[in-house]
Amino acid sequence: MQPEFGKIHSFKNSLINKRSLKDLMYQAFLNYGIVKSSIIADRVKNLTFHYATKSGISISVEDLHVPYKKRELIGLTSNEVEITKKRYDVGGITSVERFQKTIDIWNNANNFLKDEVLTYFRESDPLNPLYIMAFSGARGNISQVRQLVGMRGLMSNPQGQIIDLPIQSNFREGLNVTEYIISSYGARKGLVDTALRTADSGYLTRRLVDVAQDIIVREEDCGTRESLAVNELASKDSLNLKGRLLAEPFFSKSGELVAPANTEINENFLTYLKKLDFDYKDTLKVRSPLTCSAIRSVCRNCYGWHLSHSKLVDLGEAVGIVAAQSIGEPGTQLTMRTFHTGGVFSGDLTKQVRSPISGKVQFNENTRASLFRTMHGKIGFRVKDAIHLLVTNSNGTTISLDIPEESLLLVNSKQEIYENEIIAEIQKEANLILEEEQKEIYSEASGEVFFNNLDIETQTDRQGNIYKTNKNSGLIWILQGSFYNLPSFNGTKLKPGSELSKNTFLSRQGIVNRYAGQIKLHNQHSKSKICIRNFSVTIENAIVEQNHKKEKIIKLASGEQIFSFDLMIQANSLLKTGDMIGRLIDNTYRTNTGGIVAYSLEKPQIAKRKKSVKNLFNGYFYWIPENTYKAVRNIPFKVKNGDIILPGTEILPNVFSPIGGLVQINEVEQEVLVKPGELFKLNEGSIKNFDQSNRFVQPGDFIIPNKIIAQRLVFLEFLERLGNLYVLVRPVTVYSVPREKYLEVKQTFLPIKSKEHVKLKIVKRVFYKNWEKIASNQGVNLLQTFLVVDTSSERSELEPRLELEENIISDTWSLRISLYENLKIEEQKRKNSNSDLVTNVRYFVADGQYISAQTLIAQVETAVHCSSTLASINTTLANENFKEILILQSTDLKKISLEGQTLLPDISLGKLLRIGTPLTDLIKSPYSGQVFQIENNYLLIRLGRPYLISAGTILHVNSGALVKDGDILATLVYGTIKTTDIVQGLPKVEELLEARKVNHTTLLAPCPGYTYLRMNKNQTGIIRIVGVDGEIINLPIASNTKVKFRNGDFVNVADPLTDGLISPHTKLEILFTYYKKKFTLVEACRLSFKNLQLFLIGEIQKTYRSQGVDIADKHVEIIVKQMTSKVCIEDSGTTTFLPGEVLNFQKMAAITTAANQKGEIAPLYSPLLLGITKASLNSDSFISAASFQETTRVLTEAAIEGRKDWLNGLKENVIIGRLIPAGTGFNYFENQKMLERENQEVNLMFQKETKTITENILDLRILSTD
Repeated sequence: MQPEFGKIHSFKNSLINKRSLKDLMYQAFLNYGIVKSSIIADRVKNLTFHYATKSGISISVEDLHVPYKKRELIGLTSNEVEITKKRYDVGGITSVERFQKTIDIWNNANNFLKDEVLTYFRESDPLNPLYIMAFSGARGNISQVRQLVGMRGLMSNPQGQIIDLPIQSNFREGLNVTEYIISSYGARKGLVDTALRTADSGYLTRRLVDVAQDIIVREEDCGTRESLAVNELASKDSLNLKGRLLAEPFFSKSGELVAPANTEINENFLTYLKKLDFDYKDTLKVRSPLTCSAIRSVCRNCYGWHLSHSKLVDLGEAVGIVAAQSIGEPGTQLTMRTFHTGGVFSGDLTKQVRSPISGKVQFNENTRASLFRTMHGKIGFRVKDAIHLLVTNSNGTTISLDIPEESLLLVNSKQEIYENEIIAEIQKEANLILEEEQKEIYSEASGEVFFNNLDIETQTDRQGNIYKTNKNSGLIWILQGSFYNLPSFNGTKLKPGSELSKNTFLSRQGIVNRYAGQIKLHNQHSKSKICIRNFSVTIENAIVEQNHKKEKIIKLASGEQIFSFDLMIQANSLLKTGDMIGRLIDNTYRTNTGGIVAYSLEKPQIAKRKKSVKNLFNGYFYWIPENTYKAVRNIPFKVKNGDIILPGTEILPNVFSPIGGLVQINEVEQEVLVKPGELFKLNEGSIKNFDQSNRFVQPGDFIIPNKIIAQRLVFLEFLERLGNLYVLVRPVTVYSVPREKYLEVKQTFLPIKSKEHVKLKIVKRVFYKNWEKIASNQGVNLLQTFLVVDTSSERSELEPRLELEENIISDTWSLRISLYENLKIEEQKRKNSNSDLVTNVRYFVADGQYISAQTLIAQVETAVHCSSTLASINTTLANENFKEILILQSTDLKKISLEGQTLLPDISLGKLLRIGTPLTDLIKSPYSGQVFQIENNYLLIRLGRPYLISAGTILHVNSGALVKDGDILATLVYGTIKTTDIVQGLPKVEELLEARKVNHTTLLAPCPGYTYLRMNKNQTGIIRIVGVDGEIINLPIASNTKVKFRNGDFVNVADPLTDGLISPHTKLEILFTYYKKKFTLVEACRLSFKNLQLFLIGEIQKTYRSQGVDIADKHVEIIVKQMTSKVCIEDSGTTTFLPGEVLNFQKMAAITTAANQKGEIAPLYSPLLLGITKASLNSDSFISAASFQETTRVLTEAAIEGRKDWLNGLKENVIIGRLIPAGTGFNYFENQKMLERENQEVNLMFQKETKTITENILDLRILSTD
């Protein structure tokens, strides 16, 4: 007897939170339908509003309670961080390990504080408004509550790396300035993230809609025999079984029929399944859109329920668009985070096992294990086998713990441990990859480099650069001292180890001039800068005067005339070639109005084409006057366009024109032009054979033929107004520019017979182009004359300066330009200056003294300020004239009293000590450094700083080198274990749907078989697969590759063998290569596609579920089916297809069957995985593809191929403007097609049976498009 699957009624008597309310509404919806559910929802809303109003819950600052344990926790955590820093300072851990440990410490503290907040609210204040709000689902979440009353925690910088300085405050306490700046980093990243996410999610939805818009429920039942077992579904939970139909009858364990085929799986049926005492997941077969054999659609039975009303989907439902929207809409809820923390939290990848009690730990010491260093710098054992631990306390209580194989054991047998101490780390099941990263180590003090226990080898990179790396773990020491870069010691005999008394000279550097000349000291007292005048030029026929406005004027006498120039540059200014010193005060070329300037009498149309001004300019300017007035803020014009006005007419309010003429108004530019001249109207008789182009007319020539003759040079401008032609005869002013030089500059050079390294010349400059319109009403200078500097390139390193030398007799100045060689003594002193050194300068010249080249002008002497020791001397590679020295001062040495005790035997001169190293039986070293001196009662230590480096570190310094504070010592090269799901959320979904190539791919098994790992002598590995049919396959791998199997494990085809990401393209290729050896081509394609489809659906669903988003499998199945429905032709056989052609798999399967039946050669093809963009562009409808992307290419190809669009989808019908074949439009089209199909079938019955394969293909094409 079959069980009854009716309605379910359940009684709820518990706290209704957000999830419970959701379940309650879902049950109401299932049992009572949409109308009653709406009424229930409305009543629940009124009920909650009523009590919320009565309760009067509101949040005040007092409700934000900070846990009492926070201060204590921050203190403990800070101590732990300080201990980690001390371990780093003494060279116990590397900088990477310190960073990782610090981040993990704060992360654990943050999580502990979060638990404390929850415990406090739950146990002490359950009615706290904040707690009620966050945990009822009204607003807020645990993360926000933690930031309000716990601590804000760790933030990431703009590059995505975690800042190891956490925000210890919360928003209740308030952030200090530093915390606020760090906080704003993370907050801004969140805002940008949201903005980008919205755009990306929208574009993803568009692509999904495009790929699935033609999937419509067109059939009742496709009649397929294919199905999916529950085990094969991506989501094996009841949520995704609900609404599906059984593909086969389901029998109980006793063989009794429970449900026939095509039974709908509802809530009651699922409840029945849960009570079964056998595993039904292999025997229960369901229908799926993946297995539907309907062409370009899904049938009702394969799709199942329409999830919005829990009933079988209607015919004509556009399920493709529903699927696209269901996947695209939650995109904004996904993160776009790409994790890059400089190392992942170990807590994310490992599960920590802590001791529940204090006591002694014991385990089997013969367990197979290898030494291992954790990412926190702890030494532990990686156990090869599972291990059983016993922890016994002082009371005799024993607790046993089981540690699985491949775990990290962090304690020794018989070791005393305390409560809550980490005993082991168990690696979580995650797809991991080892990624190489680099981090520079910088010196934190100046000093001398010393390598301790480093095995160095030289390597060459691909570019041929040589670099050094160390092969083992060791220390780089920086032995402290003050670093100086000084000139070579002139005559001083100093060696390393020399004792330096106060004022001992370290270097003497002479300052020598390059060119001969006269000394000029800028500051007689400090003598900070010495200038040597090497060359000068004085203008004999010029003096500089000062007018009543205190402006300096150059008076230049040339012939019998005196010309005045404005001085444009101040005295003692630096000059360069082309600088203008003076401007001639001259109004010869100044106009009274704005206007147009021309260089020749050619027509404007011809002259504007010529580019060279030199060839165009003939020594004359031709000026056509016109005034331009600009209106501001829509001020009304006082004149009209076309008016003829007199001088003094008001143009704009309180603006009067000094000239008369024709008014032209430009409304767009808000300009008024006044053009002087006479206006003549031209009649039809006078314009026959008359040149109507704008042009100049010479005196004596006709302006209007046989009527008006020009008395002077004029410009004709032709105008058209109200259908009549007019000519405006405009006056022209001619300015002559003489070619001969009328100004002469007499110059005296010093030294007299030297080359003219600098001189002054007269230059005339024109600032306007030919036929340039100057929009003004004030007048402009068409040409100006300047005094210009001209320097030669022979002594370019010398500085030219303008000098004014005062005349004692009169209040005038002489004009001179001099070339100076500058020697900056201050810079030399600054190079050598340091608080520990004394720099003194001795001068050997006086102001005004003449000196020859290579004269010793001064000497900079550097001496020590106090008694010290010279530790080291190195000649720099960059400049042999300089030496690097290291001086030891009293601050670099520390004395340790021995208090009469005897030193241990291994403490000797030169030994390197770390903090805590035993010196005697009772005394430990309080400093890190080198033993510098041993006396009877004390020890002198030279301070040092050790840096631990790991194997493979790139070294940038040599042992014995001298370094400054902040110099790069080495680059740590370290492997970080990361999850392969570094790209998460929306980018991950996009990567899967677009079927992109992935990095860090895993190695996939080419066939099923037993796997074994073998290592070669050169440390490379080989994975050997012994196939079920006896075939042996060897796959080489790199030495550091992590495998995912144990020797002897059985793997299936395309199973991952190593850590990494699975490339869907590679998976499909391997599956097809394997299956085509075992099955027919059609079956191999079908099995390959099915396997890949299930993989893709699982990966997409995993990404959404990790973000708390639930999507029904059937939506993803529809999209994935579109991505895996094409094949690529490799060999056409006897068909008309071309190699490389992409076709539908269903069509190719039908063609292959037809070819085999006729005994002809079927085409060869391989399955193809297309991303949603490619799938859209390869759509059967070229109208749909062209409206998506690459419109020109798609339409061109469609036109060349003569393709037809059968308008099956929604999009192409919308574009054409037809009724869409979905919803109410579905029935109309179906009736039309049914009539056509009946006619076709009648015609086909009378056709001959003797058809070729080509004709069969054409028939199939016609039928498949209906």
